[in-house]
Amino acid sequence: NLFFAGRNISTTHAALSSTRVMATCAILGQAVGTAASIAVQQDCSPRDVYLNHILLLKQTLMDDDCYLPWNTRDVGDISKDALLAASEGDPLPLRNGTDRPVGKTDNGWAGSLGSFVEYRFDQPTQINRCRFVFDSDLERDSCTGHEKYKTLPMLCNRFYNMEPFGFPQTMVKDFDLVYLDEDGEWKLLKQVRNNYQRLCFVKVQVTTKAIRFIPRETWGYEKAHVFAWDVR
Repeated sequence: NLFFAGRNISTTHAALSSTRVMATCAILGQAVGTAASIAVQQDCSPRDVYLNHILLLKQTLMDDDCYLPWNTRDVGDISKDALLAASEGDPLPLRNGTDRPVGKTDNGWAGSLGSFVEYRFDQPTQINRCRFVFDSDLERDSCTGHEKYKTLPMLCNRFYNMEPFGFPQTMVKDFDLVYLDEDGEWKLLKQVRNNYQRLCFVKVQVTTKAIRFIPRETWGYEKAHVFAWDVR
């Protein structure tokens, strides 16, 4: 009945080289913290989280953009049952439950600035939340700055006058959400400006038969590239 995360985990000498680093320890901490919250919510022991609530743990972690290989995130019935269309490109990867490139599969939608992606429903549907995963350029190919620090974008200690590592130009900066009202007119629902986060939640309160996402600007890239958009 004890949670722990960090270098005190039990691993072989061969595994320690990768499990001891801060990034891995941080992921362990996220998993343990999430599991602890589930144990409190379900009034159960840590072992019971593993035995009886492992699916909930996995889905909660993936909803928070924790990557679990060979697992697929559940996007919810509203998104799965809706008609998903776009003014250009294939939007279906936006709800496939994989929020990053895997191998040669991109798992994303790309469209011109000002284009749109649309969820359309058979009947008026209550939408409370939109979840986006934007392209943070995990390979860091679009980032400016010193090549030496390409693998260290979060470095806090820098030499004086050192060229900083740049922001991913592929990230969507500005976007709009519009909805179809009762008269069949498109109305502005939300304007998001100066976004800098890969995982972006937008709270909305609307009942509608259709909702659109319209990218307006990126941090430098000529097109918008998005890995996930689902509604709940």
